[in-house]
Amino acid sequence: MRGNSHVRCGAGEKVAITSKPYLLPSTVIANPGVLVGLNSLLDRCNSVYLPNGETIQRHPDTVIIVTTNNDYAGCKPLNQSVISRMNLVLDLDEPDEETLVERVLGITGCKEKKTVQAMARVVQSISEYCRENLITDGCCGVRELISWVQSYMVCGNLRESAHYTILPSATADANSRTEVEESCLDPVLPA
Repeated sequence: MRGNSHVRCGAGEKVAITSKPYLLPSTVIANPGVLVGLNSLLDRCNSVYLPNGETIQRHPDTVIIVTTNNDYAGCKPLNQSVISRMNLVLDLDEPDEETLVERVLGITGCKEKKTVQAMARVVQSISEYCRENLITDGCCGVRELISWVQSYMVCGNLRESAHYTILPSATADANSRTEVEESCLDPVLPA
């Protein structure tokens, strides 16, 4: 790249390529095919050829880390040609309930561990219910649990705070939201 430290390229996608030792930051790439265009950076030739005729050489100390959330709405699976060029592939499971509760307590400052444990179970139940019943227009995970705990800390009512956080996050459909509430919230927090 002779003098340039970064080049931006791609049709509709912004992909940073560097010729200096660098850890490429995580980025959201809506079209997984964009990463395929960078395969040659991951091969032994360590270079990519731009449409304008330029050749970009990857610095030997550059580290490329690709991450994805397989179950996250809007994410598409990585192309196998990209995965096959990775030296190390790790699947990270979601944390167990105890670890999750400790993290949420630390993030929110909430001191009510038993309450947060119950809330974590409800969030897990909602997530499973939505998956089993093909309710796919929302999500209910760690961020939603954190929001629920924070809302509970403000208003002091688990059910009321659920109506402001986890229930509308799980689905925008009113009928599905009622089903989620009746199936997952009512058994734990009777009205």
